[in-house]
Amino acid sequence: MAVTAAQVKKVVKVASGIIYSQEGNYGSVNRNDNNHGMSIGKCQWNAYWGRALPLLKSIVEKDQEQAKEILGDALYTEIAGSSADAWNRQEREATEEEAKAISKLLTTKDGKETQDDLADADITGYVKNGVKIGLVSLKALAYFADLENQGGSGASSRIAKTAAEATGGAEKVGLEEIHAYALKDATMGQYESRRSKVYEAVKESNLADVSNAKAEEEQNTPQKPQETPTGLSKGDIVTFTGGGVYISSTAEYAAKEKDVVSTCKVTGVNTKGTHPYHCISQDGKGVYGWVDAGSIKELSSKVHSDPTSVSKGDIVTFTGGGVYKSSTAEYASVQRNVTSTCKVTGVNTKGTHPYHCISQDGKGVYGWVDAGSIKELSSKVHSDPTSVSKGDIVTFTGGGVYKSSTAEYASVQRNVTSTCKVTGVNTKGTHPYHCISQDGKGVYGWVDAADVK
Repeated sequence: MAVTAAQVKKVVKVASGIIYSQEGNYGSVNRNDNNHGMSIGKCQWNAYWGRALPLLKSIVEKDQEQAKEILGDALYTEIAGSSADAWNRQEREATEEEAKAISKLLTTKDGKETQDDLADADITGYVKNGVKIGLVSLKALAYFADLENQGGSGASSRIAKTAAEATGGAEKVGLEEIHAYALKDATMGQYESRRSKVYEAVKESNLADVSNAKAEEEQNTPQKPQETPTGLSKGDIVTFTGGGVYISSTAEYAAKEKDVVSTCKVTGVNTKGTHPYHCISQDGKGVYGWVDAGSIKELSSKVHSDPTSVSKGDIVTFTGGGVYKSSTAEYASVQRNVTSTCKVTGVNTKGTHPYHCISQDGKGVYGWVDAGSIKELSSKVHSDPTSVSKGDIVTFTGGGVYKSSTAEYASVQRNVTSTCKVTGVNTKGTHPYHCISQDGKGVYGWVDAADVK
């Protein structure tokens, strides 16, 4: 079954969120990434591989005066006056001062928009490369896109083709197969942590896999347009789900297509317009203009109507969204589209983003978040750890897996349901049960009482 253009867009949306969570933010500058020179921006475009300099040149060309002021004469002259491939195969390391200047340039309006456009083009290209190989599983294509982003087209195509040969054709390669052969690959197998994180993220997505015929059918069935949001007013916060962005509420053609999911503020309403809502991204995703009603949805009600229901020291689940530098910050410093177990390290009940959260599972959440982005952990299944004994068979319901019963951080997050054998018990430990999967789901280590039943 051929992959349609609409399906490619769906895969790009999912893959984009996953890739961004694994890389940097708009202003990220790694001065010397694995001895390959600087890597910059939200996708960590690298100098050695010929990606950093063309990006910087594009930003500079949009506003040369601004760029010269930010970069200084020497760095501006080098970037503006060099050919686009001048840094290719060169270990162009950034000094500390250069890194600060480049970061500032990357976070300008021009810098963010240029990164958005380049990222969209790159990730679309990754997905289309997977389609050319013959992959039809949308989940496999999303995983393939991250492989190509991390390891290049050589790595992604090598793994996909190896999986295809082993399974009897690229059309039979699903998420499980491409992940298995990525772990077996001599190069990409070295990055087991990232591969596992990407696997779990793709698995949780609503994309179709080759083993799910019903899901495939649903992916190919035109969906009813989203009902028009009701009662939206200027100042409301909404979720933009992708589509055209217009220069006016009555414009015939879109000024730009934004295939991103973005938290936006409604800054204007024209109920008589074809594109009735003027929206501006609050998470740096580059939405700025009038959009269709069908392109947005109202944010769900906050999980905690009363912020005092969560206290400093509580463990909560972050369900995805913006992470802010302060509880009153207007814009998110980074968007984390992950599910993460977090510790609340600060509370400001008067803040727009009332909870300061830090990931306990390595998912990268560190900052202030909205009440609607977290939920309290469910009550522990076993209030008394002694109710489970060594040798018992239990069901692991998903969560962190730790190297020891007292470890502060999880070594891996396993968002699976698995039948496990309890091979050790420490009633005084924070994670009292050592569990091993009996069904091949990969649980091997100490887990919380709340994560087993």
